[in-house]
Amino acid sequence: MSSVSASSRRWTTETTTLQTSKRAVYLLTNRIETALGDALRRTKTGIVIVSVCGNDGAKCGITVNEGADPDVRSDMLKAFDAMVREPSGEAKASIRDAVRAALVGKSMVVPVLDGRLGFGTWQALYLAEFEEGGGSRECVVSLCDYGGEQITARRGAVKAPGRGCHLVTTSMPLPKSMPESGVATFFMQHTSASLTINENCDPDVRRDLNGALDRIAPETWHETMFEHVLEGPDDMVAHVKCTLVGPSIRVPVANGRLDAGTWQGLYLNEHRNVGGFGSGHSRDVVCAVDNEPALAQKTITLSAGKRGLRDVTDEIVKATAKEREGVVAGSLHVFCRHTSASVAVGQAGSEFEDAFERALNDICPESWNDEFFRHTAEGRDDMPGHVKSTIVGAGLTLPVVDGEIALGTEGQRVYLCEHRDIGGFNSGLSRNVTLTLQGDRPSH
Repeated sequence: MSSVSASSRRWTTETTTLQTSKRAVYLLTNRIETALGDALRRTKTGIVIVSVCGNDGAKCGITVNEGADPDVRSDMLKAFDAMVREPSGEAKASIRDAVRAALVGKSMVVPVLDGRLGFGTWQALYLAEFEEGGGSRECVVSLCDYGGEQITARRGAVKAPGRGCHLVTTSMPLPKSMPESGVATFFMQHTSASLTINENCDPDVRRDLNGALDRIAPETWHETMFEHVLEGPDDMVAHVKCTLVGPSIRVPVANGRLDAGTWQGLYLNEHRNVGGFGSGHSRDVVCAVDNEPALAQKTITLSAGKRGLRDVTDEIVKATAKEREGVVAGSLHVFCRHTSASVAVGQAGSEFEDAFERALNDICPESWNDEFFRHTAEGRDDMPGHVKSTIVGAGLTLPVVDGEIALGTEGQRVYLCEHRDIGGFNSGLSRNVTLTLQGDRPSH
């Protein structure tokens, strides 16, 4: 991917290159802060979007986790190795590593507070390199300055009654003012709790999701695999779950309100028995919202046609082509308004698509319906679909530079991931996806 650099009234986009020498997890925080320089230091409130794009980054992921103990980083690789093993048949190791990277995620959105990345005490930004020999990895870094004229960010303590997945839609902090259209960024300032969007009705979904995460990252790894073990058997697995699910979630805003799908609610997932270091089960969450309305916001209908992955890049590019004209720098938020489908960026090609689907089925098998799931009334693919939706994610944010979506070369694509055989409740295999374009055009 060729380097990009752009700046406008409120947006700054830079490319920073990290040379990885081996398969490992690398700290990125200082590099991102250096790349943005004075633009970051001048920003009172805003967001930073960090994306690894292009074919060279197909086997890399971006995440936020504990930045102090290097054992956390090496243990993280071990965990993803255990979750996604060599696929059966003749699938190549490179495809396996691309699947691991896509599960980590290809981008991260972090709020900016008073000229600094809005991290909690122990948080740091990582690049997870899964390719054995490493390589030259370009990250696109986009900063949007929300200004300071009005309150555009708010931090609040969100309480969980204990370990588990908790519906907290009405408990989340929100700025005092909301735009007519845009995106709200919620960011968890901890490394052993996470945020997701899932079904807002049946409490059995939350109970089953917590049970699934406990099986996906079992505490037996504390004894058999991990080095980061001083704080107990729930500690390192909590870090793994935080990376798998994510500390950051973004929700469209329309008509001055959060605009998720009918059945969607915000979850705080508490992954520890007694909470994080010094925090108990009270977790700090930052919400940042741009007061300026989006350049464009529309909801389109996409279909995978069947269970599995379908490349929807061209449809998204076409649906936003006119609106992106003249945008010097910005972002496109892609949000799936359902709880048993998701969106992801991954390596191009049917080999990856098939391997990713197989990996999800291995990570969350339908046999769990017989073993412990309670949310089973809608069929064997229903609760596994909710779990997969949380693992993959309801939304993703793509940088926009000079009117183009900065995915890089054809090496990576945007996928709609359909997790059910016949789609979700009353949807068939049609899924509604909200596209929100934010950015600056040249002033005249």
